[in-house]
Amino acid sequence: MATDLRSTNADITSLALRDLRSFWSSLDLGRPEAARDELLRFTPLLVAQYGEIAATVAADWYDDLRFEADVPGRFAAEMADVASSERVAARARYAAGHLFTENPEATLALLDGAVQKYVLEPSRNTIVRSVARDPKATGWARHTRADGCDFCRFLAQRGAVYKEATARFASHDDCNCASAPSWDPDAPEVDVKAYVASRRTSTMSPAERDEHNARARDWINAYIT
Repeated sequence: MATDLRSTNADITSLALRDLRSFWSSLDLGRPEAARDELLRFTPLLVAQYGEIAATVAADWYDDLRFEADVPGRFAAEMADVASSERVAARARYAAGHLFTENPEATLALLDGAVQKYVLEPSRNTIVRSVARDPKATGWARHTRADGCDFCRFLAQRGAVYKEATARFASHDDCNCASAPSWDPDAPEVDVKAYVASRRTSTMSPAERDEHNARARDWINAYIT
């Protein structure tokens, strides 16, 4: 089931990246200031457009899955918000720094990953938010592809579910993982280390972030090996 959502998400991001590359080809890289300003206007709009589509697809998928599972009671999935224009613009501004170097094409490489991350964020958050509000849901599971990175495989915990309402879906650029609801009261819960490793690091100090990342790497290495 989650494979279907991941496949659809891949199609959505492919369309978003197609539009990004088409826009990129229209830029005059010989005028880096103008190109940067155009990217700062375009990228948040692109992410919002496809992010809303991703959220809608995830909400419909959740409702269909709930119906097929014959879960009692009425509930409709709640769509998550798209990534804020400020967050997307900040990433675009960072990537656009390469426009002022001898390798301006590096900007597009960075934007590819950022766009995929932010387009799929509302899809994942729609599932997570709906699980938190669905009185019959017991948690959500992370599904990754067979060749997923060690970080994603660790967080997926072989099908275990996240049951804490505050759990967030951690993702990296180019991540194609998906979240899926569970209504199984006997489903195993992820190890507490998975909750800790998923914490947002943007509010941490550099020292705290380094300590957090080192601890997470140790857990991941121990889990994967």
